[in-house]
Amino acid sequence: MTPVGRALHDRFGDVCRSELQRLRRKTASLSAEHRAEVDALTLEVAQRIALRVDAVLDSADSSELAAVVMRLFAVTAPSVEDTQ
Repeated sequence: MTPVGRALHDRFGDVCRSELQRLRRKTASLSAEHRAEVDALTLEVAQRIALRVDAVLDSADSSELAAVVMRLFAVTAPSVEDTQ
């Protein structure tokens, strides 16, 4: 996974968890088991989207696209030292 892909993965996960927490009142009627399934499914969808974007960014000549994606989703790629 590219550094930008990792940053997207983390950002999407954070957004999902935040939104799921915000919507707890709307899902209060669900059993704990069903709520856990909804949470897991939501996170899985977000992570798969991040993986698809990462696959595109991992292709040749994607530096301009990476900059746009980083700005669009408000992420910063870790420095080279942080990835080692």
